[in-house]
Amino acid sequence: MIIVCAMLYALSVSLSVKSYALIIASMLPLTLVIKRPEIIKSLVKINAFNLIMIITLALTWPDIREGFITGIIIALRVNMIYIIFAELIFTQSESKLYDSLVFLRVPEKLCILLLLTFRGINIMRERLDSALISLRLRAPDLGVMMRLKTFAYITASVLLQSASHSERMTRAIICRGGFDGFRQTDSMRLTLHDVINLSLFASYSLVIIIMNHV
Repeated sequence: MIIVCAMLYALSVSLSVKSYALIIASMLPLTLVIKRPEIIKSLVKINAFNLIMIITLALTWPDIREGFITGIIIALRVNMIYIIFAELIFTQSESKLYDSLVFLRVPEKLCILLLLTFRGINIMRERLDSALISLRLRAPDLGVMMRLKTFAYITASVLLQSASHSERMTRAIICRGGFDGFRQTDSMRLTLHDVINLSLFASYSLVIIIMNHV
């Protein structure tokens, strides 16, 4: 149910344009950031791309001011949605995410592909972080061009390793009976806690949408 909650919030935020709706929508992400401030590190990386997007919209929009405001609104949406997904979805184990997708009647093959994609992204991130840390420790005084070249080599190596890992996972799935034999757990059941969370998020999302049209 946590996936449905996050999707409801993301939908309401993506439809929000007015300041009142965005202020109300930002209350929950702000609370989560205060509770776990380490997520700000990830937001810095995301907002680096948001800054490029804002500048691009400002320069390409018919009116620079409107383009700048539109870019700011999009950046706020991206930040709020990312915080919710980072705290509610990304912290869940792969098995819980898979059970949630099955409970929502998502097709079996799509569930497995999403699960393996999520797993593969985490593996790639861990390998890339380890390689970059090793590079900084072994060669802290590299020039700018050499840093870019080394980063390209490391990224290519991680991609090749991930491709090999994907092939091994594919062979493992085939050996276990293919997609039809992948699931070995019981179906997830809806609890009172899930119903309460879904009701709260649905109400919160509805308030955001209403404030956007007031």
